[in-house]
Amino acid sequence: MKKNSYVFLCLWAGLLMTGCGKKQEKETINPLPVKVITVKVENWDAERDFSGTTEEMSGTSLSFSIGGTLKKILVSTGKNIHKGELIAIADDATLRNAYNIAAATLNQAKDSYQRMKLLHDKGSLPEMQWVEVQSKLEQASASEKIARKDMQDCKLYAPFSGVISEKFADAGENVMPGSPIVKLVTINQIKIKIAVPENEISGINIGQTLKLIVPALNSQDFEGKVIEKGISANPLSRSYEVKAIVDNPNGKLMPGMVCQVKVNLNKKGNSMLMLPTQLIQLDENNHSFIWIVKEGKAQRRFIQWKGFSDKNTIINSGLESGDQVIVEGQQKVSENTPVNIIK
Repeated sequence: MKKNSYVFLCLWAGLLMTGCGKKQEKETINPLPVKVITVKVENWDAERDFSGTTEEMSGTSLSFSIGGTLKKILVSTGKNIHKGELIAIADDATLRNAYNIAAATLNQAKDSYQRMKLLHDKGSLPEMQWVEVQSKLEQASASEKIARKDMQDCKLYAPFSGVISEKFADAGENVMPGSPIVKLVTINQIKIKIAVPENEISGINIGQTLKLIVPALNSQDFEGKVIEKGISANPLSRSYEVKAIVDNPNGKLMPGMVCQVKVNLNKKGNSMLMLPTQLIQLDENNHSFIWIVKEGKAQRRFIQWKGFSDKNTIINSGLESGDQVIVEGQQKVSENTPVNIIK
């Protein structure tokens, strides 16, 4: 009996050890293979590239102050216009009739005034009647001036020299007072507009020079000067608007062109930690982070950055020289996942 009990206990202990071994085997996790780069200090070039857009130096939409039918439009898009040049003509038939009536009324008032003046000078015209004659002449003169101006306003002239950038109406259309007919712009100089992140705006000053490259003009480059520096950040992008002016004597630059703008941030070249921008991820709270390897495990590391250089992001805090950042396999890891670094 004792022998049987001893055998039973041995079998039970063996089964128990086998079960524990399987449990331990199930809990063993194979390290995930990952590739890493070792972060090191690099020199940061203080010249930054921004994407910019060209716009006219100045411009305005021209319109009639009166309503009516557009009789003629004498310009086309892209045409160079001189100050005082006739742009468009509105039908003045109705206004011309109104002017003729006003002019006739003025002539009658003048004639009446001359006749009554003779009587007034002789003292044979009551003062009240003389005042009435004067008042009618003044009213007729004012009405004639208004009617004449309305008729003159049927012709639209260029207030300054420039280029027609847009046409908003065609001959035969009925236009309302103030409705735009054409847009006249000046392009002998061109403005360049760029958005600068808040952590770099302090490196840009009014008056400093910049360089722009225009792909649409076979990557021709131009030199400009900063003339405006925004003081209010865009609430969404946290960037500031900066404008520069570029001479455009040949008219090659046109509003709406995309350009690459190179700006020196007026900072000395610094040694910085840099990472390829594509490695940086955002969590649900829009906090930037990367995955590093520490003691054989993946760890999430939150970082702060301060700018860009080419395809790299300049790291302000969160990383140290020598840290190993995961560059392949980071999509598969989570906090404290065992990893195996492969070449």
